[in-house]
Amino acid sequence: MSDRNEPEDAEPRNDQRGKQYGTIASAGTESTRELRDVARRRRESEEKLQQHLLEAKEKPAEG
Repeated sequence: MSDRNEPEDAEPRNDQRGKQYGTIASAGTESTRELRDVARRRRESEEKLQQHLLEAKEKPAEG
């Protein structure tokens, strides 16, 4: 909470971020990539499910 009350120069500048947090950034990048991949697959699955539901709705009931 006290981070917001500190002076602006306490936060690293854009050119310093990569140098100062190199290890964290690469780990963050990998986890971010994994999260994006999972989100993409989920969206694709939801779209496919919607398509199947629409097709099932349009088909006449059998039996």
